Amino acid sequence: MRHGCSTCLGCTRGRRIPIEDKQALRLQYRVKRAAILPDARRRQEEAICAHAQASLQLDGFIGLYAAVHGEVDLAPLAEALLRKGAKVAFPRVEGPARMEFCAVLSLADLHAGAYGIPAPGPRAPVVRPDELVAVLVPGLAFAEDGTRLGYGGGFYDRYFKRPEAASIRRIGVCFVEQLADALPRHPHDVRMHALLTERGLAPCSG
Repeated sequence: MRHGCSTCLGCTRGRRIPIEDKQALRLQYRVKRAAILPDARRRQEEAICAHAQASLQLDGFIGLYAAVHGEVDLAPLAEALLRKGAKVAFPRVEGPARMEFCAVLSLADLHAGAYGIPAPGPRAPVVRPDELVAVLVPGLAFAEDGTRLGYGGGFYDRYFKRPEAASIRRIGVCFVEQLADALPRHPHDVRMHALLTERGLAPCSG
């Protein structure tokens, strides 16, 4: 990981971005992610899915996500886990401030949901937070201390703040291009326990 200034991160059109400027940071890391060439992206995603298969404990539900807007595509991982008979769940937005994970038996169980994100249909059973052993979490950027730069909706933060979600292992998923030295963190932000990139699964330092 590149180490640099602790009060500003990267450049956008030649200007330094203050660490507190979340909107500018979101734009910066969207651009970084979009700049990954297709062949490199394919190799990186293959490595990420392989590391996940080798590292995840399958003694409960695994929470995944349906990739949109250039996120790491975990569909091959989901298919591999389902072939093994693992229990897999995907998030479904239940309202303006609530998200639940729901069990799926196939990726065909996913349909266009809130914000255009594929999600389990209304009949898919809700999985209790204490049934999830790990959740793989998308984001625009992650820092080595587990801080996540999300999209601003707060759905994952609110979910993980629930008392019954305390035992879930939170794993941030991204390409190495999305790793940051530091990111802004507020009291409501929930940190990751580990980060999964093409380099492997590494525990967070925080």
